Amino acid sequence: MNAEELLERYTSGERDFAGVDLSGVDLNKAKLIDINLANAILINANLTSTHLSGADLSGANLSGANMDCIDLSDANLSNANLSEANLEGAQLINANFSGANLREAFFRGADLTGANLSSACLQNANLDSADLTDANLSGANLKNGCLCGIHCENTNLNGADLSNSDITEAYFEKATLIGTNLSNTKLHQTGFENSDLTGANFSGAIMDETSFDGSNLSHANLMGVQPEPSLMAKKVRLMGKGFEEAILCKTIMPDGTIRNDNCTA
Repeated sequence: MNAEELLERYTSGERDFAGVDLSGVDLNKAKLIDINLANAILINANLTSTHLSGADLSGANLSGANMDCIDLSDANLSNANLSEANLEGAQLINANFSGANLREAFFRGADLTGANLSSACLQNANLDSADLTDANLSGANLKNGCLCGIHCENTNLNGADLSNSDITEAYFEKATLIGTNLSNTKLHQTGFENSDLTGANFSGAIMDETSFDGSNLSHANLMGVQPEPSLMAKKVRLMGKGFEEAILCKTIMPDGTIRNDNCTA
C-alpha cells in the first residue's frame, strides 16, 4: 500500500490497517490519530513529524524508520521492532514500548514521560537528554547505551541492566533502582537524590562528583569504583562527601570495606 491510498482511506473514515506493508512509505507530517497499524511493516518509513497519538503499532516493524519529532503519545508499540529508528525529539508521553526491540534506536531529547519500556531492549540506544519522568524501565536492557543527561524523576529502573553505559550528568530523583546493574558505567556529575538503590551493582564504575544524597544504598556493591585517572585527587569526595544523609546498610565501598551509615535495621 502506498501513502496516497492509506491517507485516502483514512480520510474516508477507515482506521484498521493491521498488517499492511508500508515499507519505505513517506507519511511526513500526516495526521493518523488512533489508527490501527498493529503488525504493519514500516521498515525505513518516513514518519517525520507524523501525528500517531493513540495509534496501535503493537508488533509493527519500524526498523530504520525516520520518526524525528513524531507524536506517539498514548500509542501502543508493545513488542514492536524499532531497531535503529530515529526518534529524536519525539513526543512519546505514556507510550507503551513494553517488550519492544529498541536496539540502537536514537531518542535524543525525546519526551518519554510516563512511558512503559518494561523489558524493552535498548542496548546501544541513544537517550541523550531524554525525559524519563514517571517512566517504567523495569527489567529493560540498556547496556552500552548513551544515557547522558537523562532526567529520571520517579522512574522505575528496578532490575534494569545499564552496564557499560555513559550516564554522565544524568539526574535521578526519587527513582527506584532496586537490583539495577550499573557496573562499569560512567557517572561523572550524576545525581542520585532520594532514590532507592538497594542491592544496586556499581562495581567497576567511574564516579566523580557523583551524589547519593538521601538515597538508600543498602546492600549495594561499589567495589572497585574510582574516579577518572585524571581526577584521582577527587577520590576523597567519592569516598565521603557524595553520601550525605545516604542510607548505607552492609554497603560494599570501593575499597572493599563495609559501611552502615544511617542504618537503622
